Amino acid sequence: MLTVEGLSVRAEDLELVREVSFGIGPGERVGLIGESGSGKSLTALALMGLLPDGVTASGTARLGDRDLVGVPERRLKDLRGRTVSMVFQEPMTALNPLMRVGAQVAEVMTLHGVAKGRARERAAELLGRVRLPDPERIARSYPHQLSGGQRQRVMLAIALANEPDLLICDEPTTALDVTVQKQMLELIAEVAPALLFITHDLAVVASLCERVLVMYGGRVVESGPLREVFKHPRHRYTEGLLAASRLPPRGTRLATIPGAVPAAGRFPGGCVFRDRCAHATETCETAPDLTGPEEPTGPEEPTGPAELTGPEPRGDGHAFACWHPRG
Repeated sequence: MLTVEGLSVRAEDLELVREVSFGIGPGERVGLIGESGSGKSLTALALMGLLPDGVTASGTARLGDRDLVGVPERRLKDLRGRTVSMVFQEPMTALNPLMRVGAQVAEVMTLHGVAKGRARERAAELLGRVRLPDPERIARSYPHQLSGGQRQRVMLAIALANEPDLLICDEPTTALDVTVQKQMLELIAEVAPALLFITHDLAVVASLCERVLVMYGGRVVESGPLREVFKHPRHRYTEGLLAASRLPPRGTRLATIPGAVPAAGRFPGGCVFRDRCAHATETCETAPDLTGPEEPTGPEEPTGPAELTGPEPRGDGHAFACWHPRG
């Protein structure tokens, strides 16, 4: 369904996302994980054509036979909401505080040619579909009159209004309490056609997704079936993320990844994780950028750049880009 190849995002001389490639098949739920600043949201915004001024995307992204990158804004407006939709992290910045909720859901449909009367009827139907109580009352409400969980469900109703092929969710449950978060995740799993779910919460991904992409330094550094990656991580960054997400034995400290994520576009050359990796060697400092076709021939003396190979859309391969992977 979605095929992304060589997607890069730049802001003048800074490369923020580099050569990202992945695929999502029909009905597939894929998680995109990594710390804040790794390039997850920029990747999603590039797919939606919503990058800020001065930030540009290159490469290809195709949803079926439709291009998402490098097409005119007029064409993007037709695709957004109809072909691909997005649920953002904070609904209060995405919803119009001066419009009633029902009108905002209906507006998304009228912009794509649905008659106003039918759009109003369907707005109430969609609010019921996302399990909002008393949809007619909710439709007459303003965003500030709803709870955080209710507002997030309104955003989901808006995203589903035109029955898109792909739903992108960017941290949609971060501000919700545990009970509401669980309900929201169950709802997304129920209604999403195909899903790209962006989060730093590994537990959320484990409960929702079938496949996972691990992103750091603007690159996908590991990918594969969720169970395989979480049980047998190969990249040292994935290993660190998983260790930090587990409760330590009594009397021991929580595992952490040393250092902090560098500023956008300021990641080191060679392996983007080498400055924070306890296993980094001189090889990691001098290796070519992770874009070449060769793979390391051994754990100590690689002869070419490490490469994240695959997976193809719907592929089940476990791929990683690391000179010194976990055994």
